[in-house]
Amino acid sequence: METLLTFAINAVLTGGALWVAGRITATPIAGNAAVLTALGASCAGLVPGFGWALSFVVLFVLLKQFTRAEVWPDLILLVVVSWGVTVLGSIFLGGLIAGVL
Repeated sequence: METLLTFAINAVLTGGALWVAGRITATPIAGNAAVLTALGASCAGLVPGFGWALSFVVLFVLLKQFTRAEVWPDLILLVVVSWGVTVLGSIFLGGLIAGVL
């Protein structure tokens, strides 16, 4: 049950990062589409061995489907900025948690 909850929270946070990145890069993506994209890519990432590569393929296919944007530079930039948002959010949350503890 804990794994399922962690998986769901990760999909929502990653989807949120995709949504924020879409606002920053002017590549519009709906919030529910961002969460579904993150959920699909996370599911693909669970495949043993080559799941990480399959996850990237699923991520770009779903982003292409939901946004109708070009892969270069729009979707590449969207993924890079969302990764940056995720890293900065993790640092911020880590600092908040460390400050509380």
